[in-house]
Amino acid sequence: MKKVLTISFLVLILCSTLMADEWFQLYKQGLEAMKHKDYRLAVEKFESALRQEGTDKPKVRTYGMHFISYYPNRELGIAHFYLGNISDARHYLQISLSQAPSSRAKEYLNQTSQNAGPIPPVAKKIPSAVVQPNITEAVKKPTPERTVRKPAGKIKRVGERMSVAVLPFENKGASRDLGDIVLDKMITALFNEDRFRVIERSQLEAILEEQKLGASGLLDASTAAELGRGLGVDAIILGSVAAAPNGAISLDARAIDTETAMIIVAHDAYSAHSDAQSVKNTVDYLAKKFVSSLPLLQGTVIRIDGGNVMVDVGRTGGLKKGVKCTIYREGKQIKHPVTGEILGVETTIIGEIQITDPFDKYASGRITRINEGQTIKVGDKFVTK
Repeated sequence: MKKVLTISFLVLILCSTLMADEWFQLYKQGLEAMKHKDYRLAVEKFESALRQEGTDKPKVRTYGMHFISYYPNRELGIAHFYLGNISDARHYLQISLSQAPSSRAKEYLNQTSQNAGPIPPVAKKIPSAVVQPNITEAVKKPTPERTVRKPAGKIKRVGERMSVAVLPFENKGASRDLGDIVLDKMITALFNEDRFRVIERSQLEAILEEQKLGASGLLDASTAAELGRGLGVDAIILGSVAAAPNGAISLDARAIDTETAMIIVAHDAYSAHSDAQSVKNTVDYLAKKFVSSLPLLQGTVIRIDGGNVMVDVGRTGGLKKGVKCTIYREGKQIKHPVTGEILGVETTIIGEIQITDPFDKYASGRITRINEGQTIKVGDKFVTK
């Protein structure tokens, strides 16, 4: 009997611990982060809350007879606004307005359309039912805060861009037509971003037919990676599209490295509607997330240790585990023989590395390819594929 009571007590402790991670607790933590102007943490908390409860509501029950006003899309949009992510801000603010219109969401959406910097809103009385600290304190500074370091100057493109193939999206309560539409628009959106080399759908379908693979067989990461190696691409993007009875849709997608079958990045996106324009906007937003998560970065080789190469960009610079980098060396300037104008610099591609251990300010990678007659040296340059 004592043993049963002990187990029951432990279960109660576990349940109470898990409560700290429920959507309303995450929402409250996000509001606290906003109060302290920690907008990156706020984004993380609001996104976690949305994965559990994805609809803005003026009044929602948390537990027992306790109710709060719940606007995670709106507050997530505002957090992105202060991080300078204007397209993300507009996306979530529009979702909030479609679900539970509020003057706060309208005000910030209007500000995202202005060319000038953000204007602090007029402080409003917050209903007592809202579990919300003094949010007006979080929006006093008119200048967006950008916490991610961006490389200075224009990125020099050397070698090939990262090549990707987009697999058919798994349908989770969505029609086959919607899955096909999402696939086509995702291919188009990624191509238009001019960041990746995107494989044509017809080429992909020929391989699928040849290997007798359907959408149901593409959900396994190792299978997808094997298919990607056959296509000769760096990464495979696969995902799912879910539709709710009210017409809302949810997209989940991840990029998988074809050599290691490891997930490089994963993102999701939501829309309250499933009309053609809403689907296009949501897919475009998802594509932009992939581009911003896998930016073009450049830097310098700072150490070589056998088959490992250390570079001077790390996590704070946006470099992620699994990303491939082209190593190159610059030579003499190329001058126009008549005008003397500098047209460029001679560039020699040395090889390629894949990042294995990104730290805050530097990263280590393994050598995956060395061109004939070349050796990677300290001082060589790199650019992400």
